[in-house]
Amino acid sequence: MGFLFGAILFGLTYPAVFPVISGIANLGSVYLPELANVNEWLLIGLFTLVTLFLFYVLKRIGEPRRDRTIE
Repeated sequence: MGFLFGAILFGLTYPAVFPVISGIANLGSVYLPELANVNEWLLIGLFTLVTLFLFYVLKRIGEPRRDRTIE
């Protein structure tokens, strides 16, 4: 029921809301390093480090603790 209500609400408000948001957010053909005014390799490196850190954290969460294992 919520999906239906949300779809109807979206359909009714889209013509009024989209032009306002599009006018504010339309920056043309740019990409993230241009918006942040930094070198693209810096963003690639930061993205890589954050991704590796998240993989490490997720791996640690998935491992059982050694003091709580049943032998």
